Amino acid sequence: MQIKNFLLELFFPEFCLNCQRLGPPLCENCYHGLQFYSSQNKISEVKTHFREIYFDDLLIMAKFAGSLMKLLKALKYHNSKNLAPFLAKMLWRHLIIPPADLISFIPLHPRKLHLRGYNQGQEIALELGKILQIPVKNLLEKTANTKAQAQIKNQQKRLQRMQGIFQVRAKYLNFIKNKRILLIDDVLTTGATLNAVSQTLKEAHTKAIIGLIIASKIE
Repeated sequence: MQIKNFLLELFFPEFCLNCQRLGPPLCENCYHGLQFYSSQNKISEVKTHFREIYFDDLLIMAKFAGSLMKLLKALKYHNSKNLAPFLAKMLWRHLIIPPADLISFIPLHPRKLHLRGYNQGQEIALELGKILQIPVKNLLEKTANTKAQAQIKNQQKRLQRMQGIFQVRAKYLNFIKNKRILLIDDVLTTGATLNAVSQTLKEAHTKAIIGLIIASKIE
């Protein structure tokens, strides 16, 4: 394994996505430039958007800006699945992650999944599951191929369009009862998607949902 890693580094070296310096996906200087939140639990900042909130905690690592934004866009849109382990380690290092029975993630519609080739949230979840030694399950499916939330400017429309488009996969309906679930997403804007997915899980009698988010536009 050491020889394999040496050869990979020799012929396919990694560069900082922000400044192009040889090394990890973010070099030390660019890493220190990230805007980490001093208060990790952001549930109070988003709960005012909803009549009812279905997730129990919302832990967000950093602000969606600068080099972290570049990293997440590369993962999501430029076939950079290899960034998932780095991002999972960042979550583990910077968030106080509570105990849980399962890890899951926000699903993509099958058509979007086919076009992209992978679900970035799933890739991060799988890597985090290895670190925390918690099972990762593909609990949910998305039944409508909607536009990306970031393309919808009206906040009320963001909230309305997420209703009823997620469902728990039939084989997990009994499995998730009374379970504590860590729900991974890469970027949070209003929390509409996270809340809709959490509602679906709560209606299937899960015990608690903890949103784990890499970045957000919340101040």
